[in-house]
Amino acid sequence: MDYKTALEFIHGRPRLRKEPTVKRMTAFLDQLGNPQDAIQGIHVAGTNGKGSTIAFLAKMMEGTGQRVGTFTSPYLERFNERIAVNGIPIRDDEILTLVEEIKPIVDELDQTPLGGPLEFEIVTAMMFLYFKKHPVDIVLIEVGIGGRYDSTNVFTPIASVITNIGWDHMQILGDTLPKIAFQKAGIIKTNVPVITGTEDQAALRVIEEEAKKLHAPLKILKRDFKIDSKENFFSNTFAQIDHIHSGLLGLYQVNNLAVALETMLVVSRQLNWKINYDQLRQAVQHTQWAGRMEIIQKRPKIILDGAHNLPGIQALKKSIQAYWPEQKVFILAAILDDKRFEAMLTELVDLKQVELTLTRFNGPIKRAAVDWSELHNSIRKDINYQANWQLALKEILRQAKPSDVIIITGSLYFISEVRPQLIK
Repeated sequence: MDYKTALEFIHGRPRLRKEPTVKRMTAFLDQLGNPQDAIQGIHVAGTNGKGSTIAFLAKMMEGTGQRVGTFTSPYLERFNERIAVNGIPIRDDEILTLVEEIKPIVDELDQTPLGGPLEFEIVTAMMFLYFKKHPVDIVLIEVGIGGRYDSTNVFTPIASVITNIGWDHMQILGDTLPKIAFQKAGIIKTNVPVITGTEDQAALRVIEEEAKKLHAPLKILKRDFKIDSKENFFSNTFAQIDHIHSGLLGLYQVNNLAVALETMLVVSRQLNWKINYDQLRQAVQHTQWAGRMEIIQKRPKIILDGAHNLPGIQALKKSIQAYWPEQKVFILAAILDDKRFEAMLTELVDLKQVELTLTRFNGPIKRAAVDWSELHNSIRKDINYQANWQLALKEILRQAKPSDVIIITGSLYFISEVRPQLIK
């Protein structure tokens, strides 16, 4: 087996099965010697902001001298990005070694009534196995979908983080925000502190009830901690940190940063880490997260933002209104057709300074991007369409003035296709 064959094995596994369960995952890990029990980690769930919160946390923790493992998804350019230490993805040969160890067990489990592991379950098991064999000080683990039945929800973290609750994956998680919140709140563990950026009150009540039931201390954004308009961080439990400036563009990043800071302080107290507020400021200011409001060119400004659902597009809309209220903004969007694409496009069409072009992409997955024919007639009149994104972008660049803004968005999978061709 070589690296390419190993990836083909992973991506060739089923993505979903009808009944949500962690039984298959626990049986799989049991065969591997339960590597999840060997790690010290933070579990991060939420509709949006998981990756940015992890990026802030990783940078702050590295700044205190910790070796930080991360497990994130999806990847932008290479599969290896999903498992990293201090920002450095694991090597091809390490991927190959993990797959060669796991594959015989997968083959055995395929013959059992539960069935063999799914694609994401395999990647999650690889991550746990890797960090057992290559210990780090802490691992930041991002939930795949939901939380309660997610394959990552098989370990006891030292802190649980729920960034926010919004509309996404409704066919799996439920058709109301409280139902979605119930799934996210499934990562809460007995006596383990919880930090949340959730602001929807109905969703927040679900999280509060779960935390109370499990005696998990709960910290809530804007009740227990916040960042004010002057970029000062306040915490009811910890000291104030003045002049904390995010290195990530986007109004929504303020809340993600607040959640990350409170989590950092909670965990530092638990683990007796010595932290310096100046170091935290420096770390936060230098935090980068590829594909999330990432500026890759200045004139005209080209920004990549993997807003992949309705809450993400709504957050992008607020940022456009705040940062570029008088400038022409060209948006090139490709959206997967299992998302609320008409609601997402309507949010962007609503902006007077925006010229919106819908496009498509091939992507590393089997899911399709929205086609022009799927749009209702009422919205087509306000949107340009060019199926080939390279041609669409070429036309936008021809029209754009140096003072204009070009935003490429709609799907992280789309960004993963575009980014390598624009950053060389």
